[in-house]
Amino acid sequence: MKPCSPLLATLLLVGMALPAAGQELSAAWQQHEVDFTYVGFTTRYSCEGLRDKMRVLLEASGARRGFKVTLGACADGPGGVTEFPRVRLVFHTAELAAPGLHAAGEPVLARWKAVTLSRHEPRQLEPGDCELVEQFRDRILPRFTTRRVDGDINCIPHQLSGSSFALKFEVLEGVPSADAARPAR
Repeated sequence: MKPCSPLLATLLLVGMALPAAGQELSAAWQQHEVDFTYVGFTTRYSCEGLRDKMRVLLEASGARRGFKVTLGACADGPGGVTEFPRVRLVFHTAELAAPGLHAAGEPVLARWKAVTLSRHEPRQLEPGDCELVEQFRDRILPRFTTRRVDGDINCIPHQLSGSSFALKFEVLEGVPSADAARPAR
């Protein structure tokens, strides 16, 4: 029997270390606090509009329920479109525990979930959100435990036609406990 190359051996070991989608894993909740300022050329948001879009992105990406997105200082007042809208994000993500060790934070079972962020997926995303999705990918998504990130993002400044985004990845998502999944009486 011919021995396999070191590259092939490494790929086989990595493949074994990556559990399949749906398999539950030991993890812990990790809290993140981020001050996020949107800087875009094509689409402008009010602070409330940015807050709503960030809620959509966090929820779709597997942030723990109960996350907070609060308004930052808005130069143009409530409801007005502003040049650089800001929000403060406080959210938890599932973080894998190293084999044989416990991750710091509240323990949770987790599993891999496939996510796609593209036009109308989730339905609230529109072509004008291209730059926002790009900034989310670069500044917020690294705080999540992800794998298989594949992004085809082509944002053309000052132009909706020709701009497109399709960000696909798998994220480690906390599995709700039986108590949390039970409806309130």
